[in-house]
Amino acid sequence: MKREEKAYKPIPVITDFTDADGRDCMNEMIQENYSRIKSEVKQIVADELQRIQNDPVLCKLLPNR
Repeated sequence: MKREEKAYKPIPVITDFTDADGRDCMNEMIQENYSRIKSEVKQIVADELQRIQNDPVLCKLLPNR
C-alpha cells in the first residue's frame, strides 16, 4: 500500500477560484453562473411559448388563456 501511495500524483488545479487579492470567490462565481443559467432558461421558455402560441397547429397544445 505504501508503495502505491508513493506513486500517486497530485490532482492538477483546473479552475482556480482565487481573485487577485487572494480571496476565495468560488461561491460568488457559482451564484453568478446559477443566476445566468436561470435567466437564460427563462428566456428560452418564453421564446418557445411565444413560438408555439404563434403557430396555428401548435397553439392547440397550450391551455386556454
